[in-house]
Amino acid sequence: MGMIEIMAIGLVFVLLVIVFILIGKNSKLRDENKKLNEILEIKDTTIANYEASRVAVTDVIENFSALDTVMELINAGESKAFVSEKLGIPVSKIELIIKFDKLKKRD
Repeated sequence: MGMIEIMAIGLVFVLLVIVFILIGKNSKLRDENKKLNEILEIKDTTIANYEASRVAVTDVIENFSALDTVMELINAGESKAFVSEKLGIPVSKIELIIKFDKLKKRD
């Protein structure tokens, strides 16, 4: 074997080692990228849950302030539609207030 053949075999060997090193690093990067994407999904879910709970708390506070007025009208025999129209509150919120009042009376 000549010197050129030995150098060619050596270069091929070095290139193969480099390729295997790069494949290993690529695999690690792929795993880290997967973990980062999972973290981002959890972050987005957490933010969405926070927004939903903030809206729910706001609704409860608004409904609690109107609770007495709504329940007085409902107990006086007024319909949900009439109470909704009179107070400018959607019927769905009137129903939520009634449910909240029932829960409050249970305790």
